[in-house]
Amino acid sequence: MSEPVQYLAEATYRPYWLKDGALESTLETVMSKRAELEAIAEALSGASRFYLVGSGGSYSVQHPIRYAAEKHTDLPVKCFSGWEFLDMGPSAVDEDAACIFISNTGTTKEVLKGLEWASERGAATMSLTRSADSKMGRAAQHSFGYEGNAVTIGKMTSLYLLFGSILRGRGNPFGERMIEIAEGLPKLLPSMIPRAKESARPVGLGLKDEAEMLIVGGGVNWGLAYQFAVCTLQEMCWVHATPVDFSEWRHGPLEIFTPGSTAVFLRGRGAQRENEENIIEWCRGNGVNCVVYDSQGKDGDILETPFTLFVELEWLGYYLSLAKNRDMEKWRHYDKVAF
Repeated sequence: MSEPVQYLAEATYRPYWLKDGALESTLETVMSKRAELEAIAEALSGASRFYLVGSGGSYSVQHPIRYAAEKHTDLPVKCFSGWEFLDMGPSAVDEDAACIFISNTGTTKEVLKGLEWASERGAATMSLTRSADSKMGRAAQHSFGYEGNAVTIGKMTSLYLLFGSILRGRGNPFGERMIEIAEGLPKLLPSMIPRAKESARPVGLGLKDEAEMLIVGGGVNWGLAYQFAVCTLQEMCWVHATPVDFSEWRHGPLEIFTPGSTAVFLRGRGAQRENEENIIEWCRGNGVNCVVYDSQGKDGDILETPFTLFVELEWLGYYLSLAKNRDMEKWRHYDKVAF
């Protein structure tokens, strides 16, 4: 006989990154260590170009930095997944480059190999991991540990403070704006949690039988669309999820936004606002089950939205995992198959 099914319950099940106080304590720790980030920023600020390297969630958090750099500065910032970085072996990674390698555990194989390769090329290297004393941390010239359970928030806040300080050190006033956004997070984000939970509960539980979902985002939030589709829905909820860019929606994807399909839309605060509205309106008219997140209607800075939308999305993922009886900290293959 098979073992009886053990059902998850809201009263007893919560992944570690959603435990009470996880968000607050992570932000508090990062902010308390900002002097370390400022010192690293000073050491890296002379670089002519920057490379961000990480896989999965550590790939997704890079995109707001690239977006901000391209929109508001002339500083080249490139984003890479681990194996992509190794495959490309960018020729401009040299003594004038700075490479930042991101991994929660600090042991991600391909990211560690990328760090070793960049070091051999003479680039300045930094490790951003949960613990500064990780394997990657010990291999890099500079290391920072965000030391918190709210992993994604810890990484992104650290990156905002780091690049804000780098830009400020280079005389770019936009750096202050990035720092101010990070400084406002301890007040902004925890206040969103009660409403995020309340709104996500009926939606997540109602999606119990959905096997496929489309996640639409773009601009500064493209990384978040990728993260929710790949890391939350595919990896943790075993949903066949696909990230779709608002900018590319009409060039093919619209054909699969069919009656009865489910799509999650991540509203931004950028120049695509009208495009987003037109797409969502069309999808609703075509019978798509549309779940729209818009930072709870807050009229904030566009660079806040990767944080505010993330707070909304992570509770949707939690309630969906409850509905599907999927423990988000356990996998069929992820921690068992060696590559």
